[in-house]
Amino acid sequence: MGIRRIMIPIDYSENSKAALAYGAELALGFGASLDIVHVWDRPTYLTDAVMVQRPGEAHKPIGELIRENAQHDMAEFLKELSLPAGLSTSSRLIAGEPASALLAELKKGEHDLVVLSTHGRTGLAHLLLGSIAEKLVRLSPIPVLTVPIHGRG
Repeated sequence: MGIRRIMIPIDYSENSKAALAYGAELALGFGASLDIVHVWDRPTYLTDAVMVQRPGEAHKPIGELIRENAQHDMAEFLKELSLPAGLSTSSRLIAGEPASALLAELKKGEHDLVVLSTHGRTGLAHLLLGSIAEKLVRLSPIPVLTVPIHGRG
């Protein structure tokens, strides 16, 4: 079978860029494609009944504004990258709580590997914030390769 499609979850950080660069090299080596994914979520206390308005625009639900901002952020992030020529990539947004949304995507069986960065949080910060990487490593139906932050480890 081999590795044909690699998911790269990103959060627009420098750590994500490092994981993406590593994933791109793997994809080239395997002849695989990259699926660059960002999970956006709106706070649970905000419903689409909450309307917002940017200057010069019509009112819109807060969820729509958050999604538009996520699309803009993804476009800006991708513009900063210099991925190898000939690499097949796709990018998309997924809505939901990050770990759960990513696991649901992985359970669809469309990926053969996940490559993601770790933030290196420990102690209280790790306990309070949890770790998407840790949840994916423990619960993913496919292999997960974690790329530690530069200068740690």
